[in-house]
Formats: sequence, C-alpha cells, structure tokens
Amino acid sequence: MKILLTIVITTVIILFAMQNFGHVPINFFGGTPLYIRLFFVIIFSGVIGWLIRFITGMQREEELKRRYRVLLGEYKKLKMQIQHDDEG
Repeated sequence: MKILLTIVITTVIILFAMQNFGHVPINFFGGTPLYIRLFFVIIFSGVIGWLIRFITGMQREEELKRRYRVLLGEYKKLKMQIQHDDEG
C-alpha cells in the first residue's frame, strides 16, 4: 500500500512540475531580476511555510510543557499542605 501511495504522489508531483516549469523573474530588494523556475519557487515557499509552522509549533509545545510543570508544582504544594493540615 505504501509503495502505491508513493507512486501516486510522485506522479502527481512530476505532473505538477512539468506544468509549472517556466521561468519567472524574482526581484530581491529591487535588484536585477533573478529568473528561477516556477516549480522551485513553489516548492521553496512550501518548505519555508512548513518550517515556520514547525518552529512556532515547537515554541508553543515548550510553553505548554513549562505551564504544565508550574501547575504540577503548585498541585503538589497544595496536596502537601492539605496532608499537613489533616495531620495537625
């Protein structure tokens, strides 16, 4: 099943690349235009978009872990306080 899925995805990517293989001018900060194939511009944009989402997702995950550790510490303190009050 994985081989069939790989073949289908590869075929779709090849057909997409063949349809978008023309050169497009890219201007970096108003300089002379650099002519790059459209397919590479699309792939590069997709990779950059994925990297941005990946990095922001990792930052969010680290923030949630930090919050969890803080809340767990507070929970343990309260639990110890309750146990101490019950004993005394």
